[in-house]
Amino acid sequence: MESDPPDSRKRPLETPTEASSTKRTNTGEEGEYFLKVLIPSYAAGSIIGKGGQTIVQLQKETGATIKLSKSKDFYPGTTERVCLIQGTVEALNGVHNFIAEKVREMPQSAQKTEPVGILQPQTTVNPDRIKQAKLIVPNSTAGLIIGKGGATVKAVMEQSGAWVQLSQKPEGINLQERVVTISGEPEQNRKAVEIIVQKIQEDPQSSSCLNISYSNISGPVANSNPTGSPYANSAEVMPAAAAAAAATASSNDLLAITSALNTLASYGYNTNSLGLGLNPAAASGVLAAVAASANPAAAAAANLLASYATKDVVEIAVPENLVGAILGKGGKTLVEYQELTGARIQISKKGEFIPGTRNRKVTITGSPAATQAAQYLISQRITYEQGVRATNPQKVG
Repeated sequence: MESDPPDSRKRPLETPTEASSTKRTNTGEEGEYFLKVLIPSYAAGSIIGKGGQTIVQLQKETGATIKLSKSKDFYPGTTERVCLIQGTVEALNGVHNFIAEKVREMPQSAQKTEPVGILQPQTTVNPDRIKQAKLIVPNSTAGLIIGKGGATVKAVMEQSGAWVQLSQKPEGINLQERVVTISGEPEQNRKAVEIIVQKIQEDPQSSSCLNISYSNISGPVANSNPTGSPYANSAEVMPAAAAAAAATASSNDLLAITSALNTLASYGYNTNSLGLGLNPAAASGVLAAVAASANPAAAAAANLLASYATKDVVEIAVPENLVGAILGKGGKTLVEYQELTGARIQISKKGEFIPGTRNRKVTITGSPAATQAAQYLISQRITYEQGVRATNPQKVG
């Protein structure tokens, strides 16, 4: 947006305020950096404040300049606004702490998790969003965050305790930016963001992507989700289960699912309510209704999706000493994985091993997309836990 003095616009947040009266260039002054953050639309109002008062005050207190995309100018594939913060390392962290606080205050009305009607607009928000921070970084910074063979991102997770994932990297084409999703408790996320801000500081090209509007960007941009396609869709057309399954689904299956979902989205259907994580009966019922009432193209897409909503049973072996990592405290992780994917996950009782091994049997039941998604999450968790233990042998159980 403009960096001229405020013009006749009504909303002060579209332009830097008095806090930016010192001369600044696009690359920032000496010792100043840029941090680009995604802000869920439910949190934007409380960050801006009445008549822009809160954001003006925040700029005064931190010395940062904060720009926000317009109210309906969302990051592709989301209902999130883009916020660009310019300032010292301390200012970036201070502003992000304030934003994170507001993101954690999700209003009850935005938390609905019951299935919404197929033709309703997508107003619901994933309840997990309150535990996440989402940053957009240039590809060069993403490389520094990941490190050689993933060593740096692993260290970030160990030091902070947060779970850090980057949007997938496509083959053969370089996206200018990647989205970093940080998940954890407030203090864990704060530590992880601070380490990532250090990486921004280390990257001489960290100020290469300073746009806050993506409405005129031609060509692909990074997906806001860490799993699934590397690219953001213009509409949110990948249900959570299908997105998470992307890493393991065969490319032909995935292409067919994505293409069918895109077809339905183009006819105005809210494809999140067709989530392949629905129990098969519900998914088939919803899809049958679309198939019966829609035009031929949408009907064909619905029928194809229905064929993926059949029930699958997958059994995997998990070493006894890693079962705790999948269960989580009081079984919390297991419950989250089931809610996220729509699959049913059962672990054999303590002491009940697969014959001749010290492995417990994990049974996953659901649609193919849901079981693949659950399998993917479990294998990711095991790999992460093994990595943590390899570098910190004391951590067991």
